[in-house]
Amino acid sequence: MSRAVEPVEVALDYGDGSAGAEEIERETESLIEEIEQLGGVLRLSHPPAGPAPAGTRAGDVTAYSSLILGLAGAPAVRSLVLLVQDWLARRASGTVTLQVGGDRLELSAGSPAERRRIVEAFLAHLESAVRAEQAGPAARAEQTARAEQAGPVERPEGSDG
Repeated sequence: MSRAVEPVEVALDYGDGSAGAEEIERETESLIEEIEQLGGVLRLSHPPAGPAPAGTRAGDVTAYSSLILGLAGAPAVRSLVLLVQDWLARRASGTVTLQVGGDRLELSAGSPAERRRIVEAFLAHLESAVRAEQAGPAARAEQTARAEQAGPVERPEGSDG
């Protein structure tokens, strides 16, 4: 996260398929407008469209959208994660996945306390990675060893987010 431009992928999944094309477009545009208000957003684009998902016709609406952002460092990534968490809470449905380098955060509608816990753990991990990168190879190896000992952040059974 210490590079000048941090590529971040944001995937939006509108869940149960009940959302129509107009609603999906409106929700995606709403998120884009909010992202554009963040400081540190250097680039915002849609990835090239791939082939239609298996089992769908060419005219079927896929309730899924992705964005690729170029962010100026760790503060912009933190702001984006907090913005997406708030945006999802206001929607009360769907899933948002953020990919920062090799690190991935998936948030779903559900318990605000659980979402907050997951977001804080993700941000702490990213900040720790930045500190290790700045400290050099020996510190990175130590940070990696600690992370492997701690294991992944586990979600309690029955948790939606």
